[in-house]
Amino acid sequence: MASSAPSSSNATQDPTPTNLRPTRFLQRNNSLEDKSRIVSSLKERQSSKNLLACENSEKESRFRRAETDFSNLYARDLLPAKNGEEQTVQFLLEVLDILLNYVRKTFDRSTKVLDFHHPHQLLEGMEGFNLELSDNPESLEQILVDCRDTLKYGVRTGHPRFFNQLSTGLDIIGLAGEWLTSTANTN
Repeated sequence: MASSAPSSSNATQDPTPTNLRPTRFLQRNNSLEDKSRIVSSLKERQSSKNLLACENSEKESRFRRAETDFSNLYARDLLPAKNGEEQTVQFLLEVLDILLNYVRKTFDRSTKVLDFHHPHQLLEGMEGFNLELSDNPESLEQILVDCRDTLKYGVRTGHPRFFNQLSTGLDIIGLAGEWLTSTANTN
């Protein structure tokens, strides 16, 4: 582990740099004064976070969910189209809602790892499901339906009862990183 400050003697150096030590609150020998000071500083941090959240919520009020009819909207109506910001935000909020529901259900042990259906059952039972490529573009509503169906009928590799030698489940931090890199990498 790298130390935070160079030292000439490694024998007397604390193996845990100051910035990596657990908070003093977790140490057993804290006095009552130390504990009250730590608690008050945590409360102060929390109140400043709440203030920041209020400031951000006022600035970002346009990101509130609104009822949007996606049946008459297409990919051409999203950004970078002129006046496409609102539709883009609402569409991405819907996609995010689909993904968050999937993540929540992934960790639910009462759900199935796979909702298995034979191919002919999928063709009969899924609304709007078609393997033929259309000459016309699909509406955003159909894209959202396809996203839900894809996640519904796919294998939940993050499920606690999914076992595979190459999979360790769903890592939330990794998922957030993947969303971040997918958004930033436009290639």
